[in-house]
Amino acid sequence: MAKLHHAVQLGLNACGVECCPHASYRRLVAVASYLHLPGNDDTPQSRVGQLFLYNLAPFRSGLLGGDAGDGDSGGGAEGEGGDDDGGDNNGGGGGEEGGLGSGGAPTAAGWSFAPAAPALDTQAIFELRWAPAAYNTSTGPVLAQADAGGCLTLYAVDANPDDDAADLGSQSAALREIAKLECGGGGLGMTTCVDWNPSSAPGGGGGGGCSGDADVGDECGGGGGLCDLAVCGADGGIRAVALRECGAMKVTCATATAHDLEAWAVAFAHPDCAASSHPGALLFSGADDAAFKGWDLRAGLGHPVFVNRRAHAAGVTCVAPSPHNPHAVATGSYDDRLRLWDVRQMARPVETAAANCGGGVWRCRWHPTRRRLACAAMDGGAAVVGCTGAGAGDVGAPGDSGGSGELSDEEFFAGGGLRVLGSYQGHESIAYGADWGWQGGGAADVVVSCSFYDRGLHVWSPRVA
Repeated sequence: MAKLHHAVQLGLNACGVECCPHASYRRLVAVASYLHLPGNDDTPQSRVGQLFLYNLAPFRSGLLGGDAGDGDSGGGAEGEGGDDDGGDNNGGGGGEEGGLGSGGAPTAAGWSFAPAAPALDTQAIFELRWAPAAYNTSTGPVLAQADAGGCLTLYAVDANPDDDAADLGSQSAALREIAKLECGGGGLGMTTCVDWNPSSAPGGGGGGGCSGDADVGDECGGGGGLCDLAVCGADGGIRAVALRECGAMKVTCATATAHDLEAWAVAFAHPDCAASSHPGALLFSGADDAAFKGWDLRAGLGHPVFVNRRAHAAGVTCVAPSPHNPHAVATGSYDDRLRLWDVRQMARPVETAAANCGGGVWRCRWHPTRRRLACAAMDGGAAVVGCTGAGAGDVGAPGDSGGSGELSDEEFFAGGGLRVLGSYQGHESIAYGADWGWQGGGAADVVVSCSFYDRGLHVWSPRVA
């Protein structure tokens, strides 16, 4: 069974987690929350949220003590940890960093959360995504937020780098809004997902994903440069967004008819994907219409490059291109399955493998150095799914046990499959978020996951079969 290190209870329903991928800020964990207020004859309904920012740090056995925070966001580490049905633990916490920033493996008995910044009141949040390192400011990383108000918001996180020996037990960071754009469409007008273009950089997308400014709902015919971000919405639409040199954002390419029902997923292809004529131009999407689609932004959003409506037995909830192979893409669905796709032939992607995660796969995140994914499987808890066969092993680590280094496309897909390696059943409600905690010098894997109605945020170590 998985080993629970620490669980905290948020002030609102937890619906997403994003661990910062940048080495200098790898301790930071952003957490999304969502609360629907139905309203009555006198008060209209509303959807509110809070953006939480936590430090995730290792502790050494026997060095626990002190108070980790207040009642809503506090909670203690569990010492040696418990199994995955241990539930929330709201005792004291804290502890020493255990080698943080030393460049070596933390000598940690476990992991614990500490609030890094005061919670920020927002609209109800659907998705958070850390920007590529090129967008970092002089004071820290940048975070994008898609919300139920139909807005895309960018925050600068003012924080000390990990190697500055920051006090992880104090709220030493701050969230600062730097840009906001209303880009929701018709219907409920909610912006449901956001992704950063890995091939763009500040100023590089100023020319837009297509040509000129696009009104929401317009279909554009392409012809421009790169965009910086893409969002999708509850109207089934997709919007490409560029950052101007002044820091403001603009929608440069938009369609309200990308999907027939609510769109839940949008993701840029790997920069080296051979199916794209230009890095950063290829986009994937998924929606409640059970369609998995691909788009070439250089041709606009009028017509998809491909449409697959047959593979998924229910809505497509997440799309995750692999960082380890430019032609491997994972999709999640309400049909409980995580699927792996070979997109070398973009007009006809091939489903190469699938695994049943025991619940709808709302979100999945690739491991930074291993060919496996952390999945939020809704009623099925959280799961770790790995590639089997030739595609298994660590990336670029042929000397490690089980490591296979870099693989050709043929080696990656040949005879391989997907298999659930382990699961976590410690959440008492729907699991909507899962991501890999920061790594350092061979440290054992940890996963951060969250659940909705019980407002849970957990960190745990998977025990894989």
